Amino acid sequence: MRNRLLAAPAFVLLVLLAGSTAAHAQTQSPSPSASPGADLPANPQDQIVLSGRVFVPRGQVAGEIVVFTGRVQVAGVVQGDVVVVDGPVTISGQVSGSVISFDGSVRLAATAQVAGDVIAREEVDAADGAQVGGEVRAHAPFTFTTPARALGRFASWLAVSVSTLLLGLLVLWLTPRAADRVLRAAREAPWISAAWGLAGIVLLPVVSALLVLSLVALPLGLMLLFALALLVFVAYTWAVWVLGRAVVREHGRVVAFLAGWAIARVVGLIPVVSGVTFGLAAGFGLGAMTVAVWRARGRTPRRGGSHRRGYVELPEPADEEQPAAAEPIA
Repeated sequence: MRNRLLAAPAFVLLVLLAGSTAAHAQTQSPSPSASPGADLPANPQDQIVLSGRVFVPRGQVAGEIVVFTGRVQVAGVVQGDVVVVDGPVTISGQVSGSVISFDGSVRLAATAQVAGDVIAREEVDAADGAQVGGEVRAHAPFTFTTPARALGRFASWLAVSVSTLLLGLLVLWLTPRAADRVLRAAREAPWISAAWGLAGIVLLPVVSALLVLSLVALPLGLMLLFALALLVFVAYTWAVWVLGRAVVREHGRVVAFLAGWAIARVVGLIPVVSGVTFGLAAGFGLGAMTVAVWRARGRTPRRGGSHRRGYVELPEPADEEQPAAAEPIA
């Protein structure tokens, strides 16, 4: 287990880099001489790249641009922010938001138009004629709050990804046998698990709200509401574990979980689909966990303590009346 945990970051990096191709939706936009945001498409597509290069050519439009490792060149129009964690940025077109490079430089051509700020950890090279609506800061010392403000809605995806990764690894480490039982329940009773999960997702918040409104059981209702948040995330990690085991069958639990987590979080990059898939995964994981707990009711610990040797099924009761075996005749 220790070796698997040490290899986990490298495995996640390989999986994410393998699926780091960003979707590029290119639509016609006005010429760069127009003011940012004028007569542009209502819903341009965001471009999120984990490793690579993003280029917005002249006459094309994009939404938010986020690059972890790579370079960005904008000759067209960007209706959101341009954020690069590690790499340079070159702007010769229009940016309606801010341009930020956490560990790189920013170059502004004479035709560049930036409505927000231009901030870089290294140099900011602005040619004569470049227009910046906000402040220009070079050699900026970034703090922990600066990335959150710059990433905007992408920060929530990153926070959920890191939280579910740490929680999933902790759950697998603490309850490996429970993980196997949840997996067995999901495989053997998928529809029943889905039904129980749907019922739990719908009924538990309603029960919590009723307890809060009753005032008499207000503390219990509040505690249940707070517990539901943790329960939903745990259920989501169970669903990710089931997904990973369906993809990776030959390796250990941690490797399978990381595979499922990487797939789920890449899907979570899609704006609308991310919320739907998170709710469905949490519901299914909750149902599989419920079925696993229900099946474990008829189990009893072996001698020596259940914490060391696990649980065994209770033996089936023997028939009360068994015909006596005939004695052999001498």
